[in-house]
Amino acid sequence: MAVLVTGATGKTGVAVVEALRSRGIATRAASRRPGVSVEGVEHVRMDWSDPTTWADALDGVDAVYLVGPYAAADNAGLVGRLLAAAPDVRRVVHLSIMGVDKLPTAIPMAQWEADIRESGRDWTILRPNWFFQNLEDGFAGPLRDHGVLEAPAGDARIGFIDTSDIGEVAAIALTEEGHGGRTYTLTGPQALTYSEALAELGQAADRELRYVALAVDEFAGRLSEGGAPDWAVVWQLALHDLIRAGEYAAVTGTVEEITGHPPRSLGTYATAYANYWRLGGLAEGGLGQA
Repeated sequence: MAVLVTGATGKTGVAVVEALRSRGIATRAASRRPGVSVEGVEHVRMDWSDPTTWADALDGVDAVYLVGPYAAADNAGLVGRLLAAAPDVRRVVHLSIMGVDKLPTAIPMAQWEADIRESGRDWTILRPNWFFQNLEDGFAGPLRDHGVLEAPAGDARIGFIDTSDIGEVAAIALTEEGHGGRTYTLTGPQALTYSEALAELGQAADRELRYVALAVDEFAGRLSEGGAPDWAVVWQLALHDLIRAGEYAAVTGTVEEITGHPPRSLGTYATAYANYWRLGGLAEGGLGQA
């Protein structure tokens, strides 16, 4: 069996590649800027905006971990076109998101799900909660340097999940029977407010980290001023609307049902990456174990 992982350098893609590699599954890791191939993992170039790169990436694979083309032009139609170009792929596991059916139509994730369901493949859709690792994105600089995370989430709770758990679930669905035609809602073990989450991170990093609730308009303005493209602003506002509405407060037992172990806690993540959140931590020792 051979599996293609799209978005292989992204948060979940890295986790899926590692989970497949640990199972001894031949893996093709696809991205716009591929890394160096290693035993069991072939890195290849695939660009959603350049269909001429698709054939080599898809050649000889039985299953695909599919992360949608968020930033590509005509992104709503590209998933269907990719599947049409992959007649030999029999299994697709797709990374979606909780609350996908409540997102504005400008966000194409519901269309991607529909195209996958209608493709005639053995499909599984993963709808995860907010990643722990999202804290390492746009929030990371102000949080690490100034100890402050600012977002329009109010005091809503979020069932944060570790991308390693998403990777394990995806690898199982890609390589084992019994997951076809299923949509899985994936969360961590508890729902926390941003303030509670930062308290755990701060305790592990031995510093104060705090959350400041922003107004929606101010948050949107900061994103635009920081150079975020219009589509990214739309996505961030829509996702935070769902957070404030309580859509992400859910906690499910799905990760444990599929993997056989409880989902990783924020405390586990905080301990492993404590050095990342310490003042000067990256310069002193880099990202990783405290």
